[in-house]
Amino acid sequence: MQKTVLRLAIPLMAMMLACNLLKPAPANPVATNPPKPTDTATDAPAPRPTPTPLPTDLVWFGPNMGSLDYAELFTKPEQWSVARSRINVFKFYTQNVLPYPCTICGNNTLGTFVQAKAFQTLTEWGIPIDVDVGALKEWGCTGTEEFRVAEETIRNIRANGGDVTFFDMDEPYMGGELTANGKSCGYTMQESAEVTAKFMRLVKGAYPNIIVGNTEPYPYFSVSELERWIEALEARGTTPAFFHLDVNMLEGGARHDTGHVSSDLQTLSQFFQAHQIPFGVIFTANTNWSAASNRAYFDATMQWIRLVNDAIGKPQHVIFNSWLGPAPGGAHEFPINLPENDPSAYSHTRLILEGLDVFGQ
Repeated sequence: MQKTVLRLAIPLMAMMLACNLLKPAPANPVATNPPKPTDTATDAPAPRPTPTPLPTDLVWFGPNMGSLDYAELFTKPEQWSVARSRINVFKFYTQNVLPYPCTICGNNTLGTFVQAKAFQTLTEWGIPIDVDVGALKEWGCTGTEEFRVAEETIRNIRANGGDVTFFDMDEPYMGGELTANGKSCGYTMQESAEVTAKFMRLVKGAYPNIIVGNTEPYPYFSVSELERWIEALEARGTTPAFFHLDVNMLEGGARHDTGHVSSDLQTLSQFFQAHQIPFGVIFTANTNWSAASNRAYFDATMQWIRLVNDAIGKPQHVIFNSWLGPAPGGAHEFPINLPENDPSAYSHTRLILEGLDVFGQ
């Protein structure tokens, strides 16, 4: 009953928005000298906007983009019936819902999911769809081109029996300053916040029911930098509806001290609670990026789950999400997704069940 209420609550919350409010890029033309955003001053105090209402606790599932049995999640539903009953949001990468060749996706592009009736099936199951979108990337730099690509994902999903409830902005703070594929927007944090706010306004203006949140990396950005980033978005009237933390325990090539990470998790959890923004942590193999088997991925992720549980307990949003790769063929495959109940199979759906058990859920 609680599950049914939660799934009904998410579309209702999305309707309320009408009244309130490192992944390869698509092959799009790129500005060699991206324009600098304007009107970036934020020193003047601004009233904090009312946060987007959301259910407190959500479990997200984002399979690896190139996982070999991805489509079977929709054609063999009996192999993950329990795990499926315990998730609230299904997360697609942008590249998975576009019709273009994608090496890291393997065969998992739009046509595969249309054939498997993925979007229609998720709708029938009552599981809302999220798309991991670029709000500020080196191939766009203005928010406008990024919105064009994001809008294409909406059209593709809607045309095939589904709808988009959530947009998770894929690290726009980092996207504004990062050099990737030999290109960079070269933005300051305030300039990146201006472009990100523009993207969020474009989404709200065209699709007011879509709930837009933000993922950013740690410790690539420190706690204080992440706090200033959120305050910059708040100052522009574009508070993210949720915030997900992408933790790399091996940032810089060395394992980070677990005590320091635990302390920072506590500080961030308290910050987002004070700002009334649901806080989530991504659970992936962030202690072993060289994991070359399903078992290695499973064990590394469970280690991270236990660390987070010891530090802050269960976050408001629990995100099971993989992008580990590439395999020799180029696709990002680990881990497999199915089945959920084979002790010899270290699958993503089994990980959901055992990970949630650690959190007592």
